[in-house]
Amino acid sequence: MSTYGVLSAPKVTPELLSLVRTGRVFSLAVPFTSGMPVPGPMVSYTISPHLRHGDLKDISPASAAAEVITMSTHVGTHIDALCHIGEIQDDSGTVKLHNGVDQTVPAGQAYEGQAHLDISQMPPIITRAILLDVAGFKGMDVLPDSYAISAEDIQGTLDAQRSQVQPGTAVLVRTGFYKHLRDGNLAYRDAIAGLNLSAAQLLAERGMTLVGADNMTVEAMPPYDHSVHRFLLVHCGITHLENLNLEELAGQRVYEFLLIVTPLPLTGATGSWVNPIAMA
Repeated sequence: MSTYGVLSAPKVTPELLSLVRTGRVFSLAVPFTSGMPVPGPMVSYTISPHLRHGDLKDISPASAAAEVITMSTHVGTHIDALCHIGEIQDDSGTVKLHNGVDQTVPAGQAYEGQAHLDISQMPPIITRAILLDVAGFKGMDVLPDSYAISAEDIQGTLDAQRSQVQPGTAVLVRTGFYKHLRDGNLAYRDAIAGLNLSAAQLLAERGMTLVGADNMTVEAMPPYDHSVHRFLLVHCGITHLENLNLEELAGQRVYEFLLIVTPLPLTGATGSWVNPIAMA
């Protein structure tokens, strides 16, 4: 397995195993449900029966059921491939994709999807991770609508939790917005609290190699220029985990843990559904 952006090839080390102190395991995925909110142009989750119990007479006395699921790879808990976001960098209008730190290559795609840094090229992720409970640091259950988390908020949360971003760290940011998803509040889609560019720059400077959040976009939206996505994915090679459930981690004040994420090898795809696992 090879590197992918700033993600290193996976390797279990004694240092990583030492992060598992109690054996507690946390699933960080949200439930996939019909009609769940998605970014405007994306296709939401739908499920349709394909085979019903009793349909296949030739396997009697056994019975089988199966279904067809339709949705974008950017629905529910998922990880972005580095080809998901590009950037127009000059008047030519050419979209550029990540091709190394501060290096780009023109985007290109065919009927089979993306060829450059698609999700099938991303290795499994086994890494040290920290939770930054920004909402908790600010004394709130949920951050205000469209709140832009600043570098000062990040540093304040790090200091309050006595946490550190070391080189090779995944950083998961709690805004509290999972509660909006759970309760059907459309602020989850339309007025997203998340990182601003200064916060993303601080975390990248500290050595962060993966960022995630309990919201739809990691960054605050609106505005919709995707400044954090462009900085992290295109310029830094740092990808995103989105739509996480961080409530149990925060409730138990688990701020450091081993994180395991296994993207599906979907050839040509710009992302993959995942069920991230935290072990502490």
